[in-house]
This record gives sequence, C-alpha cells and structure tokens, in this order.
Amino acid sequence: MAASASKEEVIGKLNVRVVRGNNLAICDPLTHTSDPYVVLQYGGQKVKTSVQKKNPNPVWNEVLQLSVTHPTKPVHLEVFDEDKFTADDSMGVAEINITDIYDAAKLNLSHATNGTRIKTIYPVGVNYLGGESHVQWKDGKVVQDMILKLKKVDNGLIVVQLEWVHVPGVKL
Repeated sequence: MAASASKEEVIGKLNVRVVRGNNLAICDPLTHTSDPYVVLQYGGQKVKTSVQKKNPNPVWNEVLQLSVTHPTKPVHLEVFDEDKFTADDSMGVAEINITDIYDAAKLNLSHATNGTRIKTIYPVGVNYLGGESHVQWKDGKVVQDMILKLKKVDNGLIVVQLEWVHVPGVKL
C-alpha cells in the first residue's frame, strides 16, 4: 500500500502543441538573434521542443505530452536560448492553467457540434494570457488555444494549443 500511495494517479494526459514564438528576446548580441527552445515542467516531468537556430520568431508546431495528476497544478513553461559554451539563457517564463480544460473534459460533449465554445478565459493580471483563450469542442476533442505573455523578460509571446487526452478506465 505504501508504494501505491507514493505514486500519483494519472487522471488524464495533456498534449501541448507548442506552435510558435513571437518577438522573443535577443540573447546573442553578436548575431542579434537567439536559438530558442521551450521546456515544459509538470511535477517531476520535463519535456522540451527542438532548438530553432537564429530565430526570434520560431515555429515549432511540436506536440509534447504530460501525464496529469492534479488539475489545479499549473504547467510551467520556460523559453531558453541555447548556448554552446555557457549555460543556456532564460528568455522568459509562463504558467499554463489546466483547470479550465480539465473541467470541460468532464462534461458530456457527445452531442456538441464541432467548434462549440465551452468557455472563454480573458487576460487578467494574475494569468499569463496575451489574449482571449477559448476552450472548445473540436474534432471530437476538448482543446484550448492560448497566447502566453512571457514574464521576467521585456517582450515575447508563445502560442500553444492544449488537448485533453482521456486515459482509458479513468473517470473524471
């Protein structure tokens, strides 16, 4: 029993499509550019995108998957500039609130039409949103598009799309 108590139960999976970055910080003064990549952390999990060389407006369009254990725990996102000879530079941070997509995933949406908006979240001082975010029913899945404003940096946006993935046998 002690071993199972220490392992947290997975209630679902979250596919995070890291679409693109916009107007990211310039970290390499010699080339006036950056080599950005994105790291997502959730609990003990850590996943990252590929590095986009010399590009302050990178397009990744990569899907990273995380196992969700607590819907109130946010996903930590950080953008880094890859450096060859020194530690990689942080290019800003954001947090992704997954409560809204989790709440929508619990609904019975089998009769919803494609593109139905379930909830709209507005940018306020306490979140990292750079524009309205919509949780919607799309192609039989609960998805949420987000534009995240990076903190701890002068400028920069990251565009992501969340998709809730049900785990067979788990009741939400």
